[in-house]
Amino acid sequence: MPGSDRRHRRMSTPVDQLTLISGWGAPVGMIESWVDGLAAEVAALSLDDALLADSPTFDAAVDTLLARTCGRQWLVGWSLGGLLAMAMAQRAPERVAGVITVCTHPCFVSRDDGDTGMAPGTFAGFREGLERHADRQWQRFMRLQVHGTPDGRRQLAPWLESGAPASEAVLSRTLEWLAQVDQRRTWADVNGKVPVRHLFGRRDPLVDPACADSLRAQGGDARQLDDLFHWPFGDTATQVRWEIEAFLDEYRAGQAA
Repeated sequence: MPGSDRRHRRMSTPVDQLTLISGWGAPVGMIESWVDGLAAEVAALSLDDALLADSPTFDAAVDTLLARTCGRQWLVGWSLGGLLAMAMAQRAPERVAGVITVCTHPCFVSRDDGDTGMAPGTFAGFREGLERHADRQWQRFMRLQVHGTPDGRRQLAPWLESGAPASEAVLSRTLEWLAQVDQRRTWADVNGKVPVRHLFGRRDPLVDPACADSLRAQGGDARQLDDLFHWPFGDTATQVRWEIEAFLDEYRAGQAA
């Protein structure tokens, strides 16, 4: 399994630098296939103890990530990683060429009636479960990402056997970030500064794909992939890779015009 910061061999002459950021409690190796072979130099980051040891808050983690990246980056963030990527773009747009989020909700826990975020009671159950038995609750969360697909459970099994990539303290801290962060205004602001595309899955049991409709209504670039669960695996991981590559190609074509 990869560590918290793994640099890929250049597959072709790179024209971009790209930072891939994992989700809550997940090693970045679970999503590295999204960027394999892209014409970019890639830094892959896990939200683990090594990265977040000195980041007690979400804002501090944003500073840490900016410090770990060099030059002007494309950012690809999965779930919680997408929230961090969008915060990086808001704080330092001159350092960000563009952002792609995958299965990321701007406000993970619902604040208002009719909001597409997770119900507060459901999230509270996760928090309480993590306090009682961190490893068991982590495994429950991981399995929920592919709920309803036996193939997904099979592909998830090796990652479950490897265990959580972060300590109980970091898991608890980063789970609180999901409860606290509300980026609904941030996303509209960032969209006006750098290119942004949001990818959602119609079969995602954690993030309501209807979020894509509301983002498009506000002028955002949001797409729904029919067979995508919260963790893109197998063919859906390939679809996510195509979406990333297409977005980069659109940018490159615009720069060449």
